Amino acid sequence: EKFHQLKLVYLVMLGGKGDVGREPAVVWLCIAVSAFLCQAVQASSGDRSNEFRGCLYVCRFNNCSLELTQDPYYGYTSLDSADASTEGLSALLSSRSCSDECRYHCMWHATMLFLGENKPTPQFYGKWPFIRVLGLDEPASVLFSLLNLLGHCAGLRRLRTSLPKSAPMYSTWQTYSLVCINAWLWSAVFHARDIVITERLDYFSAFSMVLYSLYTLCLRAVGPDRTHVKQSVGVACVALFVYHIWYLSNKRFDYGYNMKVNVTVGVCNGIGWLCWCYLRRARPYVLKCVWVLLVAAAGMVLELADFPPIAWVLDAHALWHLCTAPLPIPWYRFIVADCKYILEKKERDYMLQRAIYEEENRRLK
Repeated sequence: EKFHQLKLVYLVMLGGKGDVGREPAVVWLCIAVSAFLCQAVQASSGDRSNEFRGCLYVCRFNNCSLELTQDPYYGYTSLDSADASTEGLSALLSSRSCSDECRYHCMWHATMLFLGENKPTPQFYGKWPFIRVLGLDEPASVLFSLLNLLGHCAGLRRLRTSLPKSAPMYSTWQTYSLVCINAWLWSAVFHARDIVITERLDYFSAFSMVLYSLYTLCLRAVGPDRTHVKQSVGVACVALFVYHIWYLSNKRFDYGYNMKVNVTVGVCNGIGWLCWCYLRRARPYVLKCVWVLLVAAAGMVLELADFPPIAWVLDAHALWHLCTAPLPIPWYRFIVADCKYILEKKERDYMLQRAIYEEENRRLK
C-alpha cells in the first residue's frame, strides 16, 4: 500500500495521470530510492523524511538537470553550477542555485504535510523552517544581529569620546570593540545567507569575540601595566585561536568540538568576570558588569528552550540575539568607568608619591 501511495504522489508531482502500467521510469526510480531511504517519519528530522526527500528528488530531476555537482543523498550529478567555484563571495550571497530553491520549496511542502497530519514541526538540516523576507534566510536573526553590531559601534564611539588615548587599556578595549563588530557583522551575513563560507566566518568570528573577552579579563585581573604578562596571554590566545581554526578547517567540521570550546571559554570568561567583580564590589560601577553577565547567562536559557519559529520568523535563537542587543550600553559604561577609575588611581598615586618626595626634600633642607 505504501508503494502505491508513493507512486501516486510522484505521478501527481510529475504531472502524470496515474494510468496503471504507464508510469514514467523516474516514478519507479523515485519509489526505489524512497524505499531504500525509508525511515519512520516520527523518528526522523524533516530533511530525512520521505515527504522531503521525494519532493527534493523530483524537483531536482525536473529543474536542475543542467547543474553539475554531486548530490550528497542520491549520488547523482545535479546540484550547483560548474562555475560556482569561480564566483566571488558577493555572488554567492546574492544568488541561489536551483538546488537551494528546491530545498526551500520542498521544506515547506514537507512542513505543511507534517502539520496537516498533526505532527510536530520538523527541522531541516538542524534548523527550523523560516520564511524568507527580502531574500533573507532568517530575517529576525539578521535584524537582531545588526542591532548588536550597532550597539558595539555606539560603544566604540563612547570609548573614543569619553577617554583619552593615554587611558589604561584604551587600545585593548578599542580592539575588543572592533572584534565584536566583526563578529556581529558575520552573524548577520550568515543568518541572511546560510552557506558554508558564511557559517565558518560566523563561527570563527564568534569564537574570536569570546576569546578576546577572556583576554581582556586576564589583562584587567593582573593589571594593564604588566607588559610581559600581557604579551604571554596574547600569544597563548592567538595560538589557541589559530589551532581552533586549523583543527576545524583540516577535517570535517566538528560542531560538537566547536560548541564545547566556545562554552568552555565562555564559562571561564563569565565566572572570571564575576569573581573580579566580587573582589571589587565596593566600586559602584562594578554592578553594571554583574548585570550584563547575569542577563547574558539568562539569555542562554533561550538557546536551550528551543521552539518552532513564531510566525515562521522569530525563534529562540533570534530572541537570544534580541536579549543581547541592549547589553553593549551598560557594558561600555562599565568599561569607561573602569578605565577612568584606573586613570584616577594612577593620578592619586602620582600625587601621593610627589607629596612624599616634596616632604622628604623639606626635611633634608
